[in-house]
Amino acid sequence: MLRRRVLLSMPLVAAAGVARAQTADWAKIVEAANKQGHLNVMHNIPPPGADPWFAAFKKAYPGITVEPTRLGSSALAQRFNTEYAAGASQTDAIMTLWDDTVMKWQQDGWIRRANVPEAAGMPERYRRDEKVYTIQLTRSVAVSHKTKVREKDAPRDWADFFDPKWKDKIGMDPPWRSVVVQGMIAEWDAVGIKDSARRLKANGVRFFNGSAGVIQALIRGDINVAPVIESPVASALADGAPLRVNFPTSGVPAMESMAFLPEKAPHPDAGLVFLNWVLSKEGQQALQDFTGATITRPGLPPSKILPGVEGQKIVYATDVLTAEKQKAIIDEWRSVFGLQ
Repeated sequence: MLRRRVLLSMPLVAAAGVARAQTADWAKIVEAANKQGHLNVMHNIPPPGADPWFAAFKKAYPGITVEPTRLGSSALAQRFNTEYAAGASQTDAIMTLWDDTVMKWQQDGWIRRANVPEAAGMPERYRRDEKVYTIQLTRSVAVSHKTKVREKDAPRDWADFFDPKWKDKIGMDPPWRSVVVQGMIAEWDAVGIKDSARRLKANGVRFFNGSAGVIQALIRGDINVAPVIESPVASALADGAPLRVNFPTSGVPAMESMAFLPEKAPHPDAGLVFLNWVLSKEGQQALQDFTGATITRPGLPPSKILPGVEGQKIVYATDVLTAEKQKAIIDEWRSVFGLQ
């Protein structure tokens, strides 16, 4: 009987030994990161939430100085391509919206495997080969001005935006410059809304400079309704803007924001420490608190500004927006609006 008890305990002892070894290895990585002392980050997190979020990381790891660079998705991809084509990245960590380009970088070996400890707390869907991690979702929502649009008239689903009553009072971010908007249009097509470019042109849709520009136009009263992403809406609501938000029941498109580490980088251990913090409860909670983002780590409370994904029909843009679909949307909208 004694022998049996010893044998049964051996796997537990072995597991404990592995855990201690992993803890020791991680402590060495943190030590090396502090010696490197610097972290270059490229990202496209909308202001003003990025700065306090990076400050929260700095508070957790005071020995690592953070140098963030914010670029639009296209400009970020172009810069990373240029850097890596020259032989190595000057960036230690990257956060950007999903794009086929990211998947190509992964296939080409430009992104390192980073099985950091906090990755275990993330759902499997959000851990692509332990290389590319989904850290937040950017949902598209139906927004209207509270005082200019009655509650009963407010758009509740995507088809409502095509109602002639919104002629010349609807605005959006141009789809040829935003992959998030392209994902939203792909979902429109999936639920049976065809020829959306021509129909919205006939309805007098107005384009503004980015999603933040759309929200400012709503607040000013230049437009009354808009299909737009949630991030600038959350910031405006936090400032007391008179906006109303509905999450369409036919499907809520969600674009994934991803974090990853270049295979070749100047401060590789600092990158690992940062990525681990980004995936942690503390890093995810701070991301939500400072940016209003819909975070992806389970078990954390939703934002106080906008509801979480519970009960919503979330449609991942990666499931409906292929590279071919993306090109077709851009070509169609540019053609309809005379931007060839």
